[in-house]
Amino acid sequence: MMHRTFLSALCATSILATAAAQNEEADFNQRQAKTLNAFAKKAFDKGFPRIAKVVWMQTIKLYDADNADAWTSLGNVKIGSSWNPDPKRPYPTQDTGSGAEGQPLKSAYETLKKDLANQHRQQAEKYSKAGRADRANHHWQMVLRWVDNDEQAKKALEYVEIGGLSGTDLEKTLYERSKAVEKAIETQSKTDYEVKQVTDVKCEPLDVAQVKYVSVKSQHFTLHGDPDQLDNLMNALRWAERTLEVCKVAFPWQYQDGEWPSEWACLTAKETYHQILKANQVPDLAWKLEHGASDQIGRTEITNTDGVQVLLDACVRNVAQDYSGFGSTGFREGIGHTFVGQIFNNNRLFAIDRKRQEGTSASEEDREFQSPDFDVWKNLTLEMAWKVTGGVPAKMLAFCDAANFPNEERIKAWSFCDYVMRRDPELLRTLDRIAQEMKAARLKQPDEFEKRFAEKHPGITLPQLDKEWEDFWTGASPVMKAILNNTPPLNAISKGADKWIEAFNAARKEHEATPVRWSANFSARCKEHAEYLKKNKPLRTPAELHTESVELGGTYNGALFAEMALVETSASIGNSKQMFKKWMYLPGYRDALVNNSILTVGAFLDGDVLVINVTSGIGSPDKANAGIRCYPPANDQSNSIIFEGEVAVTDLGPEAEAILKKNGREGKKTIGFPLTLHAGGTGGVGIRGSLKCSVVGPKGDPIEGVLVYDEGRVRTTTAPGMVTFWPLDPLPKGKISFIWTWDGNGSQQVAKGAFTAK
Repeated sequence: MMHRTFLSALCATSILATAAAQNEEADFNQRQAKTLNAFAKKAFDKGFPRIAKVVWMQTIKLYDADNADAWTSLGNVKIGSSWNPDPKRPYPTQDTGSGAEGQPLKSAYETLKKDLANQHRQQAEKYSKAGRADRANHHWQMVLRWVDNDEQAKKALEYVEIGGLSGTDLEKTLYERSKAVEKAIETQSKTDYEVKQVTDVKCEPLDVAQVKYVSVKSQHFTLHGDPDQLDNLMNALRWAERTLEVCKVAFPWQYQDGEWPSEWACLTAKETYHQILKANQVPDLAWKLEHGASDQIGRTEITNTDGVQVLLDACVRNVAQDYSGFGSTGFREGIGHTFVGQIFNNNRLFAIDRKRQEGTSASEEDREFQSPDFDVWKNLTLEMAWKVTGGVPAKMLAFCDAANFPNEERIKAWSFCDYVMRRDPELLRTLDRIAQEMKAARLKQPDEFEKRFAEKHPGITLPQLDKEWEDFWTGASPVMKAILNNTPPLNAISKGADKWIEAFNAARKEHEATPVRWSANFSARCKEHAEYLKKNKPLRTPAELHTESVELGGTYNGALFAEMALVETSASIGNSKQMFKKWMYLPGYRDALVNNSILTVGAFLDGDVLVINVTSGIGSPDKANAGIRCYPPANDQSNSIIFEGEVAVTDLGPEAEAILKKNGREGKKTIGFPLTLHAGGTGGVGIRGSLKCSVVGPKGDPIEGVLVYDEGRVRTTTAPGMVTFWPLDPLPKGKISFIWTWDGNGSQQVAKGAFTAK
């Protein structure tokens, strides 16, 4: 009897101890949540809602799933036991804070992270002394979530050395595979491959449609396309060969060497693409004419590529998708986006979620889902990963439908494939095969899909991969942060940048363009490039300013961003008006001052180095400000606009030199004042097949020139969606008249005007 009483007392004591520990943990989490909420409110009140949003989401995800302060601050209302968006209180998405207000937030956040880490360290030490290794390890891991270098935590967790950091064996795999793929991409970007035009190769679908085309071949690939796109077609196959080599590093299986099993045909005009579909009587024709951009006819992949970047995307995607062998929509699209994103950090070939925007004005988040910029996609993934539910579960990716691929599914398909490819591509191959099997059997049972995967890979579950995906994209450890290598938005707030945005908008207003908003999220790359230029001060030429060299401390992605950034290395707000006047002579910079598709920008000021991001926030303007614009402006016959008739080639860079060389004027120091047409948007210039520009001098004599589309890599001469008419010689002094014509809306469109060359 006494023995039974003793056991009962012991059991009761144990229960009480467990309850006390649970209560202590709950109290601890509440204190941490309170600290995060206070900072989030401060960031929100200072005008940085996107920064505040992530912090409130951290509160909910990490410490208190039912935290009323965080949920209500995010614009939710509790209905029953669940939190739902409150339509009366939509959460704002636009930053309004100034650099002066934002910079102190950075210091406050660093202090906050140290405080959160210290609290976790104390808990870890307490649990270690009590012999609770499970709870201690949790808190040690949380220490490293908030601070990167804590020797006590690393020692307690028995981490291994990884690239100057330390982490788990899984993190070591992620790091090493990520670095191997990054190195392969960087190396391949500088590798040339032989590509030649061929005349003895036919493309049956194009012949059936009686479409004129040229064909090019490389060692493995054959590509057909428009005769006037020969150079771009050849460059696209070089990128295909480069992607093939990257695939050999990324995937553990080998593709049988030799001629690729499919051919590709890429046509710039949508009308031509539709002509091919109709002539070949493809199935589901009506739907494909309205929604499609690519289709398989026989062994030929036909794609509508209305710009050179879309062409490059298509060829990279084709290689990645075929090499992987994935056939289900979610995993095939996801792996295609993964490779395009890693190679170009940009994606222009995808269909947006049309249903979500039907009959509504697109919100800021909707516009971001349309962005071709993978930095924007990474921000969307970060917010999705911080959701208490994790967004779209991985088990739903098996049932994605090409005819209805919502925004959230597309972002999850890409980011999940990106993560698992770093972890183990064999897992992706298993997931895809199960998805195809279940689709063939017409089974749409997510739980069954999850079960079948677990049977194929004992010890790994889909919920586990979902959790790993969340940890990866939220940077749960120093190693994961190092792999992602992202600049936090708080670090991209610079004092003085807001004054430049005011000046920038004043210049846009002068040219009747709509004002832009500033975003801390879009400023991260600006900060990185400004610091790169600051470290490498002798860089001065357009080509040097609009790239980054890894050897000089830059990055591959930094180089991609720099191509289309606006850069000023002697920025002075007092001379801003003169600077913007100079920009009007540089077509790509001019685009930033007249293009209404630029809605939100990033900007960072480092001393006298100013960098502006005008590509991440491109979207569809409201109807009143939509449409194609030209500069000099159309319908102005007053000659009141006066420009110098020539521009120095040294100000424009290598692409202007190449234009002159190609047209028999090699070595000339100047080129004629450029005329531009600004189609805007995120794709290419869809009117290129019909576009013409005629320019005449004061005596009515034609001005010799060439049309150049948005195919360059230096912002001084190129911008997305812009076409430039380059007079090959300096303009004669006096009245210069011009007329642009193109087919659009079922009829010929005209834009004409005049200006004075001095």
